[in-house]
Amino acid sequence: MRHKSKPRFRLVQFRWIFAVDCIVVIGGVMAYGAVAECWLGMTEADALSMVAVIPLMALVVGVSTAIILHSIRRRMGILLDGIQAVSDGKLDTELDCKNAGEYTAIYQGFNRMTAELRQTKQEMQSFVNDLSHEFKTPITSIAGFAQYLMDTGDGIESPERMQYLQVITEESLRLSNLAQNTLLLSKVEACEIITEKERYDLSEQLRRCTILLLPKLEQKDISLEMDMDGLWYTGNAELMEQVWLNLLNNAVKFTPEHGKIGITGRQTEDALVLAFSDNGVGMDEETAAHIFEKYYQHDTVSAVRGNGIGLSIVARIVALCGGAVQVQSAPGEGSTFTVRLPLA
Repeated sequence: MRHKSKPRFRLVQFRWIFAVDCIVVIGGVMAYGAVAECWLGMTEADALSMVAVIPLMALVVGVSTAIILHSIRRRMGILLDGIQAVSDGKLDTELDCKNAGEYTAIYQGFNRMTAELRQTKQEMQSFVNDLSHEFKTPITSIAGFAQYLMDTGDGIESPERMQYLQVITEESLRLSNLAQNTLLLSKVEACEIITEKERYDLSEQLRRCTILLLPKLEQKDISLEMDMDGLWYTGNAELMEQVWLNLLNNAVKFTPEHGKIGITGRQTEDALVLAFSDNGVGMDEETAAHIFEKYYQHDTVSAVRGNGIGLSIVARIVALCGGAVQVQSAPGEGSTFTVRLPLA
């Protein structure tokens, strides 16, 4: 196993600087002697006598350079030690900026880097833990009910069998949606610029999205009202469709039977403003503050199955478009999600 030695600066590494110092001192003294002889009336003997000053000046310059290099070596050594610690996996490493001098900006940048690395590591661990938990629940249900059906055989009456098969189907669909949404979220989080933009009729796109959700609306007998016409937008139609489907799915999910969902849209001077409202269970201020975070689900609505990814996708795509999404809600009074998309 190879031993990793810590990189260090030593003064011997800067011997070329001392050589340059000697050349500069000798050249400077000789040049001054020449100037003194030619223009200041100094005799040639006096000018040559200045050569004796060279060793003293070289010593002074050399000592000064050594002090400066020692300070640089010490501060660079601290930085290199920090880099070595981070490379060894110690992401809690921070450099003291108190006496950093001209290295303060470098030390601060290093500390910001380690903070970002720590945050990324924590998010990755949280992502793995949450995803493992979300996958575990439907897989357990699928495996359990499937095994039960195989073990009991013909002993289960048809209504019960259909009920268990319905659970398997729903959990399989939930697992499929979780995988699909996770991949989409990873894609949009890695994206910084939206490409493949086109100008299209956003009103018509929203109507198509409501048609896709028509079975869910009819199942809960939810009435849908739309108030928008002639809204045109330039963007990635495929990504924007995910925004509308997730918002509509969220509204349907938390709206009780015989409820109402409303969609309104208007164009201002510089943006399109769309609002998705429902008269569902609503949420308190604390829930609303975290609703766009990955995998966040509030306990009061735990009876409604979900994975906490849809609204994260909405927030990320809208942010990539330079827009913003906000929510206004109160417990028992429904929720209204407002999306603002800049036209430029």
